[in-house]
Formats: sequence, structure tokens, C-alpha cells
Amino acid sequence: MFGSFPSEAEPDGAVFGPHHFYLGVLLILLVCWVFYDADDETGPWGIAGLTLLSVFSFALTWPYYPAVGAVGVLVLLGVATLAAMRPRWWRYGVVPQSALLLGLLVAWDDALSHALGWRTPLDSLWARYLYPYVSDPYVPEEVRLPDGIGLPAEVRLPEGARLPLDLKALVAEQVGGALAMVPL
Repeated sequence: MFGSFPSEAEPDGAVFGPHHFYLGVLLILLVCWVFYDADDETGPWGIAGLTLLSVFSFALTWPYYPAVGAVGVLVLLGVATLAAMRPRWWRYGVVPQSALLLGLLVAWDDALSHALGWRTPLDSLWARYLYPYVSDPYVPEEVRLPDGIGLPAEVRLPEGARLPLDLKALVAEQVGGALAMVPL
């Protein structure tokens, strides 16, 4: 269960890849921005600052000093989570507080996965449902356009392509390729 710390010297071998850590951070910063009140001196600066420092630890420290970067991410996310529990967030209602906690949970999921090597829920979702689809997407052999829809005259198809094109197959192929570029 606990091997070397951190489990990965550099998260997924590419720290600037599309990690879901960054998606959680973006949600946290979006909530802080939306609920920023210029008249309120306290503001959400604590959570926003801690979140940005965790990005610094994840992206710029972890690849060069893995243990320091991993500890930094975990500690900073922990303090940001405690700050999100403050009564300040209660006055905004359940939805903003839930969105803030959801962003923190998504960031925690990726941080724990890379730091401790645990199989986390979002990694399991990726491995079980999304990765098999993007690694071998189904594309029907015959491609055709729906009736009444044609290609513009300036569009030239590669040699050997048969017309008419199947829009469903085209979408299936493109979505698979797009998802392959987004490792969770």
C-alpha cells in the first residue's frame, strides 16, 4: 500500500499534461472569482492563494524535488479544504460550497493518486470506462451521410474514401481521438 513516496517522481511523466488536478483547481478558482465581493475585505483570497500555491508545488516543484512537491500539494490542499469549511462559505448557500468542495475533491483525487499510488475513483472511472473507448474506438466500415446532406464543393476527400460519409462514424472517431488526448 505504501511504497516509496511519492509514488511517481513526476505525475504521469508529464506534469503539464491534462491532469484532472488542474480541472479541480479551475473549479475552485472559478467559485472564488464568482463569489468575490469587493466590499468584503476577507474575500476568498485564502483558498485562491492556497490553490495557486498547490499548482506551483504540483507543476514546478514536483518534477525537480518529488518529495517536497508532493508534500506541498497535499499540505496546501489540506489547508484549503479546512478553509473551505469556514462559516464564511455558509452564507453563500449549498451550491457554491458544494462546487468548492467538488473542486477540492477532484484535485485531491489526482494528488493522492500520484503521491501515494492509490487507485482513486476518477482514475478508476478513466481506466474502466473511458480508456478502453479511446484506445480502440468503434468506427463502422461503411461511411455515409444522412439523406439530403452533401459535402461542400471545395472539400476533397482522400483517395480511396468511399462516399457517402456516415456522420455517426465520423463523430465516433473524432471523440475517441479527442478523449485519447485527455488522460485523467
